[in-house]
Amino acid sequence: MKKLLIVLTLVLGISAFTTNASASYTIDDAQIENLFATATATTFSMVADVAESAPAMAIASASGGKDPLIAILLDFFLGGFGIHRFYLGTKVMTGIGYILTCGGIFGLMPLIDLIVLAVNWDDISAYVDNPKFFMW
Repeated sequence: MKKLLIVLTLVLGISAFTTNASASYTIDDAQIENLFATATATTFSMVADVAESAPAMAIASASGGKDPLIAILLDFFLGGFGIHRFYLGTKVMTGIGYILTCGGIFGLMPLIDLIVLAVNWDDISAYVDNPKFFMW
């Protein structure tokens, strides 16, 4: 019975696929030419201007080139190992301190770091290259 259902499903699936595959498409050359005629030319300088005005780039440049979203994600998933602190540019001993204290005082430090980074989303420059064990 199972084999009959499998074969029946395959036959119906193949027949449905072949009926949809026979659709014909036409290309109107006049519409394509009109589209190219009305299009505006884009130069690299225009693309660079748009990229510079993006808010994510402004946040990253204000915080020393570090993206707050990446720091928050690293803190959320790997906070116990202090990986977010390495990303933000702390000293090696701070990361070792996080590891030796079972995730920064038993997981309390990464939680506080997550809250601090989320609250100060606009400007995390105070936490970039911060050598202190307590980031705030």
